This record gives sequence, C-alpha cells and structure tokens, in this order.
Amino acid sequence: MKLSCTQENLSRGLGLVGRSVGTRATLPVLNNILLQTDKGRLKLSATDLEIGIHTWIGAKVDVDGGITIPARLLMDYVNNNTDKTINLELKESTLHLESEHFKANIKGIEASEFPLIPEVSKNVSITVSSAEFSKAINRTVIATALDESRPVLAGVYFYNCKAISAERSSHNDVMKAVATDSYRLAEQTIAINKGTSELKDFAFIVPQRTVSELGRIITDKAEKIQIYPGENQVEFMIEETILVSRLIEGTFPDYAQIIPKSTTTKAEIATPEFNNAIKMASLFARESANNIKLKITSPDKLEVLATSAHIGDNVSQISANVTGDNLEIAFNAKFIMDCLAVIDSDKVNLELSNTLSPGLLKSPKDPNYLYVIMPLRVDE
Repeated sequence: MKLSCTQENLSRGLGLVGRSVGTRATLPVLNNILLQTDKGRLKLSATDLEIGIHTWIGAKVDVDGGITIPARLLMDYVNNNTDKTINLELKESTLHLESEHFKANIKGIEASEFPLIPEVSKNVSITVSSAEFSKAINRTVIATALDESRPVLAGVYFYNCKAISAERSSHNDVMKAVATDSYRLAEQTIAINKGTSELKDFAFIVPQRTVSELGRIITDKAEKIQIYPGENQVEFMIEETILVSRLIEGTFPDYAQIIPKSTTTKAEIATPEFNNAIKMASLFARESANNIKLKITSPDKLEVLATSAHIGDNVSQISANVTGDNLEIAFNAKFIMDCLAVIDSDKVNLELSNTLSPGLLKSPKDPNYLYVIMPLRVDE
C-alpha cells in the first residue's frame, strides 16, 4: 500500500470511525483501525463487534493494500501533525508515515485478521432528511433506559405508519422514533422521502449507544440518510460513511395507551424561564430523588417548588398562559430539563389531566413531537 492524502481529511476520517474501536477488546485487532485502498480512495473501518463504521476519504493511491494500525496512536499522531499532506507506505506489517516535518513507523496487524463487518440486506430501504432524523434521535434518546434489565427499553424504536396530510387529505408514509424508560416517553414523527416503489412495513429497535453515535457523525452537510433494516442488523448510510449496528431483539411495548387522550389543564410557558425555575428547584430536590412540585393557577401563574428536610426549600414563580383547572402535580426535575434542552422552541405547552395522570410536554412549533412524563406522589 502506498498513498498520500491531506492531514485534514485523514484526521476527519479517523475521528468518524475512532469511537467504534473496542476499548477493552479481548482481540488485539479490535484496538486497531483498518486502512484499506478502495477504488482510488482510502477506506477507514473500525468495530467493537456491536457497531461497525466505514468511511471513505480522498487519496492519491499509488499501490493498493491494507493494514490495521493501533487506533489511539494513529489518531493522536495525525491530529498533532501540522503538515498539509501525509504520505503512507506499507512495508510488510509496518506503516511508514512521512510528511514535510515528521516521520514515523507504526507496527500493525494484518488486514486479514480484521473482523468482517456484516453487510445488511437492502430489502427495505428508507430515506429521510438528515436534519429531521438528527432532531428525532436527539429528542428521543434522552428517554431510553440506562439499565438493560429490560433490553427493549435500552434503545430507540423505529416503525412506519401512515399520516394524513390536512392540506391534501392524503396518506403519507412517516417513520416514528420512540423511546421510554417507563418513567417518561418521547416520540418524534419523521417524514419518509417518497421512493419509486411502495415502502414495506418495518419495525426495529436500535441500541442507545448506536443512536448516540449517529447523532455525533451526522453533519450539517448531509442532506439525507438511507436506512436499511435487516433481521439482526441495521445499516445507516450518511454521505461517505456507513454505520452498521446490531438490533435489539424483542417487542417494544404498546406505548400508545399511556399517552393522554384528553387534558383538563394547559399551560403555555416561556421555555427559558421554565427551565431556569426547574434548575433552581432541582438544587433543593437532590435529596428527594429530584422530586419537585408544580402549582398551576389560572389564568397566568405557575409556581415551581422544592423542599429538603436538611437544606431548606425553594419557590420560583413564573408567568404562564393557563387555561382549565387549577392543579398541583409533582415530577422528576431532571426529566423535565432533559426535554426542555432538546425541544428547540421559545415556548412549551404543558398539558395535564390530574395529579395522578401522565403529563404532556409539547412544542407549539412542532406538532410531530411529544414527551410524556409520569407524575410523582405529591406530599401533603
């Protein structure tokens, strides 16, 4: 193998694949990144056997070949190299790197020992806007379960359905992204780009770590994402990068039944003021599992309260446009702040039924997103 490429492109490519390198790998080759020429470009690959990533960068290839190189050393070397172009040449199992001011020799492991990243069948093909998909995963991944006692809750559930367009009275294909940890639930609806053939039904659960990784590698330049769900794996194609992940086996719970169908109290609140009041209350709620109380009074008052037997109490009063019944209800402060951090709206709607029923947080700007939060016991 003999080639040259820019330091900028090589650094960017290594950054994309590097986080999928195994950190506690039992196989030494899993600590490495695979460098391989492919049709006049340099292909970089990494895997921890759960997630695999390929990305391609431009290169001037003189001799084809491949080698795996220790990821951390290679990434640090390239990131600290201040030269514009880096030449790479493989001699036996040692990669020689040379640029204007730097030279290095890094011992590697044969490319043939690198695990095969599965190829996913293309029987089902889904194309969505990268901006919409990125927004969806950022808004739903916050509700995934952190423990894996119920594996199906430790990921984001994707499935397709039909949505009725009010303007055209027609049925359009949409994909829903849903996550829940049993205490809160987040759902985002995403439009599916129209294809040349009828879309087959699909439903699959992607691990939380994979979803977080997708959120990291989706760039502003990417216009669309192609998704290919298979039986046990799913493939995401984002420009010059392909991510393959295992899927979580099992059936996602029938979550529709916990979404409130009607509400008796609605408050429209300025998001920054609401978020600040929740943060203030959370300082006093640390000893009580983040338990805070909301006291909503028509027509325009919302109080956020927190009490600690050891350190004191706190009350914040903010303005809100309240319609319906007066109500007191308790929630986990962190769960509310998680939603407010991603809702991307200057105002938020809080919809409630009673003290014991789930609450709804919605964005007035985006009817395709909802966040359900279970109440806590209100102490008298």
